[in-house]
Amino acid sequence: MTPLRVLGLAVASVLGASAMAQSHFPAPPTPAGNPVTTPKALLGMALFWEEQMSSTNSVACGTCHQFSHGGVDPRAINQRHPGPDGIPNTADDILGARGVPVRDASGHYSGSTTFGLDPQVTRRKAPTVINAGYQPALFYDGRVANGEFRDPVTNQVVLTGPVALENLVAAPPINSTEMAHTGRTWTEVTNKIATARPLALASNIPTRLANFIGGATTYNQLFEQVYGVGATATPTRIIMAVATYLRTLNSDQSAFDQSIAGQGTLSAEAQRGMTVFNSRHGSAAACSQCHGDISNASHQFGPTPLQTTMYGQLPVPNSHNTGIRPIADDNGVGGITTNQTDMGRFRTPGLRNTSLHGTWFHTGGLTTMAQVVDFYDRGGDFHTNQATEIQPRNLTAQQKSDLVAFLDALTDPRVAAGQAPFDSPRLGSLNNAAPTRSGIGMTGTAGRTPQAVAHEPVVIGGQSATIAVQNVPANAPTFVVWDTVAVTQGYTYAGLQLYVGLYDVAVTYAGTATPSTGGAGFASFPFGVPSLRSLIGTNLYAQWLVFDQGAPLGVTTSDLNHIVVR
Repeated sequence: MTPLRVLGLAVASVLGASAMAQSHFPAPPTPAGNPVTTPKALLGMALFWEEQMSSTNSVACGTCHQFSHGGVDPRAINQRHPGPDGIPNTADDILGARGVPVRDASGHYSGSTTFGLDPQVTRRKAPTVINAGYQPALFYDGRVANGEFRDPVTNQVVLTGPVALENLVAAPPINSTEMAHTGRTWTEVTNKIATARPLALASNIPTRLANFIGGATTYNQLFEQVYGVGATATPTRIIMAVATYLRTLNSDQSAFDQSIAGQGTLSAEAQRGMTVFNSRHGSAAACSQCHGDISNASHQFGPTPLQTTMYGQLPVPNSHNTGIRPIADDNGVGGITTNQTDMGRFRTPGLRNTSLHGTWFHTGGLTTMAQVVDFYDRGGDFHTNQATEIQPRNLTAQQKSDLVAFLDALTDPRVAAGQAPFDSPRLGSLNNAAPTRSGIGMTGTAGRTPQAVAHEPVVIGGQSATIAVQNVPANAPTFVVWDTVAVTQGYTYAGLQLYVGLYDVAVTYAGTATPSTGGAGFASFPFGVPSLRSLIGTNLYAQWLVFDQGAPLGVTTSDLNHIVVR
């Protein structure tokens, strides 16, 4: 690294720290072995928004934690898990986070009983990562906590103390619903990231992050900048960098925060709503009894939910069964502890920026803030093992409106506007980095029309990307026809409906279709692209050819996939 480059990083470190530091909260607790530095936080930022962290190049941590929506997944309203009954569009559906299709280490799709070849959807909504550094336990059931962080490969204790964030970061990259192929290990994650081109799929990279990446062509070069000459990516270094970045995402400049700091005032409606928030209503507890993060004390201790509330209660680990769904749907904390008193309890979330979320509760089942207020006003919906604090409130229409106004006043304008430290790249999933489909296939046996499937962006040097075909006869031989040009309107050749241009054509045997349901089947084909920068921007077109004895010609074709190499 040149002396000017070193000087530039040092200046960026100082300026970045002063510009982005929270104004009112103390720094979140940090383990001694993983101190916060600006270069390490920037490395963690790159990794957090890096879609190549997933097996499919299609999911980053930031995919499901977008700041414009308060750190949750804005796609959730259109992403349904059918819930415990397995039937879509019923009351127990979950508005979760979309992850990856079921696939093995080689890239072959296995197919899911619930989702087929489509990306799976999580069984719980993605919680926010903003202000997560102040939480002693994370995930809705609190299953990762402070104490010890162990290297995910060697199982040796690496850090002790406030390490809930490190334990959190270790989970998603090897979760086969969220980001990983079946059986993925952290060694595989690290080997992929080490040589990946930083943020190859993203655009609109914030200036501070672009300056940090500079001309680096691999992540190993960035790890060397942060961890020293000769340092390379390791599981622990990846995890510690992302955790460091998360410790910079602290939101404390809402109208509420400015008012309790004496730097602003709330609207009359929000002030009345704050009174509702802090007051008992009949036998129901005040909202602040569980949401202790919304208090003057947060400016002294941080927005931890374990603050002693105005009623002197200190719930540990501050989890409650609010009655949003029956216990049988999801045991929550009870599924971790197996204690009967914990059944149906979920960790109480922080409320800053909650108005941006768009969906609420671990189910995502309520989709307006007014619905949330109505839910608590009626005392919840399911009452087995429900928290005694949750009781009917009998609020007036004005009180409800005022309470919503107060909750709106908990939004940090930097979060809503995507300003540092809540700035972010534009992900490849928003840039059409994934292959696109066009045209229509030929109908064959039992009226089945082969459908091309491609969810995975293709990156040079990538270990594998996968395309697939579904809705074909089980055990039918399948082939992929490739070309670098296409005829978008399609044409007929030897009786076949084709879209590939037959200009630079290649044909690859993809194997026989795996049986799925009702006599149908699917096939998948993993492939890689050499690490040649000259291939970036190359157009590839892929169309499936299926030998189908029930088709008029004994052969059918699929629609077309257009792939742009990144």
